Amino acid sequence: MSIDYILADPTGNITVLIRSSYNDLEERSRMIREAFALEPSCEQAGFIMSERSGHISLEMMGYEFCGNATLSSASWQAYSDGLTAGENAVVTVTSSGTDLPLTVNVTRLPDINEDKTEGSLPLPVFKGSLSMPEPSMSSFHGCPLVNMNGISHLIVPEDECSPSQAESLIRGFADGLGVPALGIMLFSELSEHSVSMKPLVYVPESETLVWEHGCATGSTAAGYCFFRNGTARDHIDVKQPGGIISISDQGSNLLLTGQVILHIQH
Repeated sequence: MSIDYILADPTGNITVLIRSSYNDLEERSRMIREAFALEPSCEQAGFIMSERSGHISLEMMGYEFCGNATLSSASWQAYSDGLTAGENAVVTVTSSGTDLPLTVNVTRLPDINEDKTEGSLPLPVFKGSLSMPEPSMSSFHGCPLVNMNGISHLIVPEDECSPSQAESLIRGFADGLGVPALGIMLFSELSEHSVSMKPLVYVPESETLVWEHGCATGSTAAGYCFFRNGTARDHIDVKQPGGIISISDQGSNLLLTGQVILHIQH
Protein backbone atom coordinates (compact mmCIF):
# COMPACT_ATOMS: atom_id res chain seq x y z
CA MET A 1 0.00 0.00 0.00
CA SER A 2 1.25 3.49 -0.80
CA ILE A 3 -0.37 6.65 0.54
CA ASP A 4 -0.47 10.14 -0.92
CA TYR A 5 0.38 12.57 1.85
CA ILE A 6 1.84 15.92 2.88
CA LEU A 7 4.41 16.24 5.65
CA ALA A 8 3.95 19.34 7.79
CA ASP A 9 6.05 20.77 10.61
CA PRO A 10 3.94 23.01 12.84
CA THR A 11 6.32 24.08 15.65
CA GLY A 12 8.06 20.71 15.61
CA ASN A 13 4.80 18.74 15.97
CA ILE A 14 5.45 16.66 12.84
CA THR A 15 2.13 15.89 11.18
CA VAL A 16 1.26 13.65 8.25
CA LEU A 17 -1.81 14.78 6.31
CA ILE A 18 -3.03 11.82 4.27
CA ARG A 19 -4.74 12.68 0.99
CA SER A 20 -5.58 9.09 0.01
CA SER A 21 -9.19 8.05 0.59
CA TYR A 22 -10.12 4.89 2.48
CA ASN A 23 -12.98 2.43 2.00
CA ASP A 24 -13.29 0.97 5.49
CA LEU A 25 -11.87 1.28 9.00
CA GLU A 26 -9.34 -1.50 8.44
CA GLU A 27 -7.88 0.33 5.45
CA ARG A 28 -7.93 3.57 7.46
CA SER A 29 -5.91 1.94 10.26
CA ARG A 30 -3.40 0.56 7.74
CA MET A 31 -2.88 4.04 6.31
CA ILE A 32 -2.21 5.49 9.76
CA ARG A 33 0.33 2.76 10.49
CA GLU A 34 1.99 3.37 7.13
CA ALA A 35 2.20 7.11 7.83
CA PHE A 36 4.09 6.48 11.05
CA ALA A 37 6.35 3.92 9.33
CA LEU A 38 7.18 6.22 6.42
CA GLU A 39 7.87 9.23 8.65
CA PRO A 40 9.55 8.09 11.90
CA SER A 41 9.46 11.64 13.31
CA CYS A 42 5.68 11.79 12.85
CA GLU A 43 3.74 12.64 16.02
CA GLN A 44 0.23 12.53 14.58
CA ALA A 45 -1.68 11.83 11.39
CA GLY A 46 -4.90 13.05 9.87
CA PHE A 47 -6.90 12.67 6.67
CA ILE A 48 -7.71 15.43 4.20
CA MET A 49 -11.27 14.53 3.28
CA SER A 50 -11.86 17.27 0.71
CA GLU A 51 -10.03 20.23 -0.83
CA ARG A 52 -11.28 23.23 -2.78
CA SER A 53 -10.15 26.82 -3.06
CA GLY A 54 -10.30 28.46 0.37
CA HIS A 55 -11.81 25.38 2.05
CA ILE A 56 -10.42 22.11 3.39
CA SER A 57 -11.87 19.27 5.48
CA LEU A 58 -9.76 17.42 8.06
CA GLU A 59 -10.29 14.20 10.02
CA MET A 60 -7.72 13.33 12.68
CA MET A 61 -6.54 9.76 13.32
CA GLY A 62 -8.51 9.50 16.58
CA TYR A 63 -11.36 11.77 15.42
CA GLU A 64 -10.01 14.35 17.86
CA PHE A 65 -9.44 18.06 17.27
CA CYS A 66 -5.89 19.29 16.66
CA GLY A 67 -4.93 22.95 16.37
CA ASN A 68 -1.59 22.28 14.70
CA ALA A 69 -3.12 19.99 12.09
CA THR A 70 -5.76 22.65 11.45
CA LEU A 71 -3.04 25.27 10.86
CA SER A 72 -1.14 22.77 8.69
CA SER A 73 -4.12 21.85 6.52
CA ALA A 74 -4.98 25.54 6.06
CA SER A 75 -1.37 26.23 5.05
CA TRP A 76 -1.48 23.40 2.52
CA GLN A 77 -4.73 24.73 1.04
CA ALA A 78 -3.26 28.25 0.78
CA TYR A 79 -0.18 26.78 -0.90
CA SER A 80 -2.38 24.81 -3.32
CA ASP A 81 -4.32 27.99 -4.09
CA GLY A 82 -1.05 29.66 -5.16
CA LEU A 83 -0.39 31.96 -2.19
CA THR A 84 3.02 33.63 -2.60
CA ALA A 85 5.44 35.12 -0.07
CA GLY A 86 4.04 38.19 1.66
CA GLU A 87 0.44 37.42 0.69
CA ASN A 88 -2.42 36.63 3.09
CA ALA A 89 -5.38 34.30 2.73
CA VAL A 90 -8.36 33.13 4.74
CA VAL A 91 -9.01 29.39 4.72
CA THR A 92 -12.08 27.70 6.18
CA VAL A 93 -11.36 24.35 7.86
CA THR A 94 -13.94 21.80 8.91
CA SER A 95 -12.39 19.37 11.38
CA SER A 96 -13.14 16.32 13.43
CA GLY A 97 -13.69 17.07 17.10
CA THR A 98 -15.56 20.32 16.51
CA ASP A 99 -18.97 21.08 15.04
CA LEU A 100 -18.33 24.57 13.64
CA PRO A 101 -16.18 25.55 10.65
CA LEU A 102 -12.93 27.22 11.68
CA THR A 103 -11.42 30.30 10.06
CA VAL A 104 -7.63 30.37 9.69
CA ASN A 105 -5.74 33.49 8.61
CA VAL A 106 -2.65 32.39 6.70
CA THR A 107 0.39 34.44 5.71
CA ARG A 108 3.10 32.98 3.52
CA LEU A 109 6.58 33.82 4.82
CA PRO A 110 9.86 33.63 2.86
CA ASP A 111 10.83 30.06 1.97
CA ILE A 112 13.67 28.42 3.85
CA ASN A 113 16.26 25.86 2.80
CA GLU A 114 16.93 23.46 5.67
CA ASP A 115 18.75 20.96 3.44
CA LYS A 116 22.00 22.46 2.19
CA THR A 117 22.74 19.66 -0.29
CA GLU A 118 22.99 20.59 -3.95
CA GLY A 119 19.69 20.51 -5.77
CA SER A 120 17.55 20.65 -2.66
CA LEU A 121 14.43 22.77 -2.94
CA PRO A 122 13.41 25.51 -0.51
CA LEU A 123 10.52 24.74 1.81
CA PRO A 124 7.37 26.89 1.97
CA VAL A 125 6.73 28.50 5.38
CA PHE A 126 3.48 29.93 6.71
CA LYS A 127 2.21 31.76 9.77
CA GLY A 128 -1.30 30.81 10.77
CA SER A 129 -3.72 32.35 13.25
CA LEU A 130 -6.83 30.52 14.43
CA SER A 131 -9.59 31.93 16.59
CA MET A 132 -10.42 29.24 19.15
CA PRO A 133 -13.79 29.18 20.99
CA GLU A 134 -13.43 29.80 24.71
CA PRO A 135 -13.08 26.44 26.49
CA SER A 136 -14.45 25.45 29.86
CA MET A 137 -12.36 24.73 32.93
CA SER A 138 -12.86 22.43 35.90
CA SER A 139 -10.56 20.57 38.29
CA PHE A 140 -9.25 17.02 38.19
CA HIS A 141 -6.97 15.54 40.86
CA GLY A 142 -6.27 19.05 42.11
CA CYS A 143 -5.14 20.42 38.74
CA PRO A 144 -6.96 22.62 36.21
CA LEU A 145 -8.68 20.58 33.50
CA VAL A 146 -9.36 22.63 30.40
CA ASN A 147 -12.04 21.09 28.17
CA MET A 148 -12.13 21.89 24.46
CA ASN A 149 -14.09 20.40 21.59
CA GLY A 150 -12.42 17.06 20.84
CA ILE A 151 -9.66 17.19 23.48
CA SER A 152 -9.04 18.03 27.14
CA HIS A 153 -5.82 19.07 28.88
CA LEU A 154 -4.56 18.83 32.44
CA ILE A 155 -2.28 21.76 33.30
CA VAL A 156 0.29 20.40 35.77
CA PRO A 157 3.34 22.12 37.32
CA GLU A 158 6.48 20.35 36.15
CA ASP A 159 7.88 20.11 39.68
CA GLU A 160 4.79 18.17 40.83
CA CYS A 161 4.78 15.41 38.20
CA SER A 162 7.65 13.63 36.49
CA PRO A 163 7.43 12.56 32.84
CA SER A 164 7.30 8.90 33.87
CA GLN A 165 4.44 9.62 36.27
CA ALA A 166 2.54 11.44 33.53
CA GLU A 167 2.98 8.47 31.19
CA SER A 168 1.73 6.01 33.81
CA LEU A 169 -1.35 8.10 34.70
CA ILE A 170 -2.66 9.49 31.43
CA ARG A 171 -4.43 6.37 30.08
CA GLY A 172 -6.38 5.84 33.29
CA PHE A 173 -7.23 9.54 33.46
CA ALA A 174 -8.51 9.52 29.86
CA ASP A 175 -10.64 6.43 30.51
CA GLY A 176 -12.06 7.95 33.68
CA LEU A 177 -12.91 11.23 31.98
CA GLY A 178 -14.25 9.56 28.83
CA VAL A 179 -12.60 12.11 26.52
CA PRO A 180 -11.58 11.51 22.87
CA ALA A 181 -8.06 12.78 23.61
CA LEU A 182 -6.21 13.92 26.73
CA GLY A 183 -3.07 15.92 27.25
CA ILE A 184 -0.95 16.37 30.34
CA MET A 185 0.86 19.69 29.99
CA LEU A 186 3.89 19.89 32.31
CA PHE A 187 4.71 23.57 32.67
CA SER A 188 7.11 25.98 34.35
CA GLU A 189 6.46 29.71 34.53
CA LEU A 190 9.26 31.81 33.05
CA SER A 191 7.73 35.29 33.26
CA GLU A 192 4.40 37.08 33.20
CA HIS A 193 4.12 36.47 29.46
CA SER A 194 6.06 33.25 29.03
CA VAL A 195 5.91 29.62 30.15
CA SER A 196 7.81 26.50 29.14
CA MET A 197 5.79 23.37 28.54
CA LYS A 198 6.30 19.67 27.83
CA PRO A 199 3.16 18.24 26.20
CA LEU A 200 2.14 14.60 26.52
CA VAL A 201 -0.91 13.62 24.45
CA TYR A 202 -2.87 10.36 24.49
CA VAL A 203 -5.50 9.48 21.87
CA PRO A 204 -7.47 6.34 22.90
CA GLU A 205 -8.96 5.65 19.45
CA SER A 206 -5.55 5.27 17.81
CA GLU A 207 -3.82 4.15 21.04
CA THR A 208 -1.05 6.70 20.53
CA LEU A 209 0.92 8.26 23.38
CA VAL A 210 3.35 10.98 22.27
CA TRP A 211 5.59 13.56 23.90
CA GLU A 212 4.86 16.24 21.31
CA HIS A 213 7.33 18.91 20.30
CA GLY A 214 4.55 21.47 20.14
CA CYS A 215 0.89 21.13 21.12
CA ALA A 216 -1.43 23.88 19.88
CA THR A 217 -4.54 22.94 21.85
CA GLY A 218 -2.38 22.38 24.93
CA SER A 219 -0.89 25.85 24.48
CA THR A 220 -4.39 27.29 24.16
CA ALA A 221 -5.50 25.44 27.30
CA ALA A 222 -2.48 26.69 29.26
CA GLY A 223 -3.08 30.25 28.07
CA TYR A 224 -6.74 30.08 29.06
CA CYS A 225 -5.83 28.76 32.50
CA PHE A 226 -3.23 31.49 33.11
CA PHE A 227 -5.49 34.26 31.79
CA ARG A 228 -8.38 33.21 34.01
CA ASN A 229 -6.36 32.77 37.21
CA GLY A 230 -4.58 36.10 36.73
CA THR A 231 -1.09 34.68 36.16
CA ALA A 232 -0.86 36.24 32.68
CA ARG A 233 -2.45 39.29 31.10
CA ASP A 234 -3.71 39.21 27.53
CA HIS A 235 -0.84 37.37 25.80
CA ILE A 236 1.44 34.45 26.53
CA ASP A 237 4.23 32.68 24.65
CA VAL A 238 4.30 28.93 25.28
CA LYS A 239 7.84 27.64 24.75
CA GLN A 240 8.00 23.95 23.82
CA PRO A 241 10.71 21.66 22.48
CA GLY A 242 9.76 22.54 18.88
CA GLY A 243 9.42 26.29 19.33
CA ILE A 244 6.94 28.93 20.47
CA ILE A 245 3.16 29.02 20.09
CA SER A 246 1.53 32.34 21.01
CA ILE A 247 -1.90 32.69 22.62
CA SER A 248 -3.80 35.98 22.91
CA ASP A 249 -6.92 36.60 24.99
CA GLN A 250 -9.62 38.30 22.93
CA GLY A 251 -12.43 38.12 25.46
CA SER A 252 -14.91 35.63 24.03
CA ASN A 253 -12.22 33.64 22.22
CA LEU A 254 -8.50 32.91 22.15
CA LEU A 255 -6.21 33.58 19.20
CA LEU A 256 -3.69 30.81 18.49
CA THR A 257 -0.69 31.75 16.32
CA GLY A 258 1.99 29.38 15.08
CA GLN A 259 4.33 28.63 12.20
CA VAL A 260 4.05 25.77 9.70
CA ILE A 261 6.75 24.42 7.38
CA LEU A 262 5.57 22.17 4.55
CA HIS A 263 8.29 19.60 3.98
CA ILE A 264 7.09 17.16 1.35
CA GLN A 265 4.35 17.15 -1.23
CA HIS A 266 3.82 13.61 -2.57
